[in-house]
Amino acid sequence: MTGTLAATLIDRAFQERLGAMLEERAPRIDAGELAAQSTVRLLVTEGLLPTVEWESPRVPAPFDLRRAGELVATVAWFDLASAFSLWCHLMTMLYLAWAEPGSILREQWLGELTRAERDGSTALATALGHAQTGRPLPVQAIRQASGGIVLNGFVPWASNLTERYLVVTPVQAGTETLVIAVPSETPGVIVEPYPRLLALQATASTTLRFQNALVASEFMLARDVSAFLRAVQPAFLALQASFCWGLAARALAEARGHLRGVNVVFEAEIAEAEAELTAAAEVLRSLLMQALRSPDQERRCRALELRLATMRLACRAVALEAKTKGGQAYRAESGTARRLRESLFLPIQTPTEGQLLWELQRSNWST
Repeated sequence: MTGTLAATLIDRAFQERLGAMLEERAPRIDAGELAAQSTVRLLVTEGLLPTVEWESPRVPAPFDLRRAGELVATVAWFDLASAFSLWCHLMTMLYLAWAEPGSILREQWLGELTRAERDGSTALATALGHAQTGRPLPVQAIRQASGGIVLNGFVPWASNLTERYLVVTPVQAGTETLVIAVPSETPGVIVEPYPRLLALQATASTTLRFQNALVASEFMLARDVSAFLRAVQPAFLALQASFCWGLAARALAEARGHLRGVNVVFEAEIAEAEAELTAAAEVLRSLLMQALRSPDQERRCRALELRLATMRLACRAVALEAKTKGGQAYRAESGTARRLRESLFLPIQTPTEGQLLWELQRSNWST
């Protein structure tokens, strides 16, 4: 099953090649001794990061989303913080695939992301709230006659906010909504102190503020936030489902490894979850292969449904791991305890479980 999504998202060759290193790094990342973004740089060094063909005349430029999903799931097998940081980075690369051929975003900034010379930060959470309820976006933009765009306001939550990053965020420009890419070195961009988190501390996540931050018009990716969201959301959700899948796969493997003694009572429950995991891999493979096609409501609903299902499966799988490991799971430094903390993040990550259910119910889609 090496390098295939047929029955699993785990790339066995990658797992065998770097598994010992990623396993050793996981507790250090969890403790904040290593940045989660260092895993992205490791993947670049190893030649494993998918790339966007920025010379392509098409919009979006070609991107191997299936390979990206496999990579995210495999990294999540070892630690969710690294997989989450990788997801942020890959999504930012993917956003720039929508930049026009020959633009500075394709020619310069996409190259820097591909080489991991700066970190990609996706900040589209407020776009979903805007699309759902029409709520104004918290970043205000004023377009100048000279062609520049002045930004004021804040992004409530963004990740990969390191020394060098490129954040993609929606902004309100009068009656218009825009999608803007903002480099970290832009004057007037302020990263708030990182809060203490239950898990994923190493992802460099916090609030981002703009105070008269001026960016050139060339950094505008889209002129309609809702349309851009419709275009990117299936890929966005598919890669989120990929790290949910990877976490679930590791937890179920750990649970099965402890099916002895009284724990045999959990065998049927674990087998049921494993069957769901295999079925989810089949659906996810199909979605990853189709997600970058023209926006389609049915595909979007399938992506929402899959993200909800894999999130719930991951939470259930980690709980099963804890049950089978017993007291070992309660040790704060254990991998099980880390996965328990990581899994608590999944229902509240945008789109949250509530937002997913609301979207599916609004679309009259079965869940």
